[in-house]
Amino acid sequence: MKSTKGSRRGERESTSCSASIVRRKYVNDLRTKVADELSARIEHAGQYAFFPLSVNQREVAEGKAETIRSAVARSGWRAGARFVREFTLAIFWLPNPLTCTYATLFTALRPPPKSRRLTPQRVRVALLETDERVRWGLVNWLNTYPGYECVTACDSSASFFKAVAQMRPDLALLNDPACGSVGEQVTQQFLSKFPDLIGLPFGIYRDSDEAWISVTGADGGYYYRRRRSNKLLEPISGLWQTHNTNRDSVESQIRSHVQTLFGFRAAAEETFPELTQREREVLIGLQRGLGDKAIATFLSISSWTVHTHVKSIFEKLGVHSRTEAVMKYFQK
Repeated sequence: MKSTKGSRRGERESTSCSASIVRRKYVNDLRTKVADELSARIEHAGQYAFFPLSVNQREVAEGKAETIRSAVARSGWRAGARFVREFTLAIFWLPNPLTCTYATLFTALRPPPKSRRLTPQRVRVALLETDERVRWGLVNWLNTYPGYECVTACDSSASFFKAVAQMRPDLALLNDPACGSVGEQVTQQFLSKFPDLIGLPFGIYRDSDEAWISVTGADGGYYYRRRRSNKLLEPISGLWQTHNTNRDSVESQIRSHVQTLFGFRAAAEETFPELTQREREVLIGLQRGLGDKAIATFLSISSWTVHTHVKSIFEKLGVHSRTEAVMKYFQK
């Protein structure tokens, strides 16, 4: 749907700002009041954003979409902040291989209610996010996530570090996306200032496509997977019930969970009876196109050990290259 205003001003607006009606796959999981809710994709000045419209009748949706389009056309993307919009939250769990899970969330138009009284079972979270409406949306998400509570949400690193020093939260989430233009600066400061606390970087994107193309240069490969918003923190589930939470235990649990999450498991013994369990795990890595370093990271072994297993696989399967080994895998 595009604007068809008769005036010259309207024609100029329609060429620089357009709206189309779409049905987003993940809205129903998040906004259950309207079945098959329609959304507007607004494009302006080379950018786009998705806005849920709270209706499933196309004619009504077109009118709402035109209201948003007109506001953005007149005043730019700042005007878009007056409307609820979709965004993608991507949490980066491991730097190598770069491991990320992501979910669709929505901005909020007003501050969330004040924190309710905490119970001992809740994980206390500190949040750093500069965009006000996104920050409110993240707080709403955390406060409805089972077992978690956002105890402070800050718009600058200075206020964030001050709040963390005073409150000593269980977990810190920082908008400091991997491989971004200033990626890792805030994360590294956090790690230096609070060596005994757990902090994880995240990124905010218009949708999952932008989350993917924005991250480049990871030597050990990429692992991306969409999760529902109420499953996004699964890699650290139950950590604070062990009463032995530190960075080593967090990373160990994350790696173990990610191996299961992405199916990094050995082929069945009957498929390759001549291979050992570890060799079958390495073969899965070869099948996924991973290098020795990435396989070593996932299996918590050295690159040299991976290289030794690869040589053994070649000998046992009677092949001379990784490609031939993978072909053998698919032939089984």
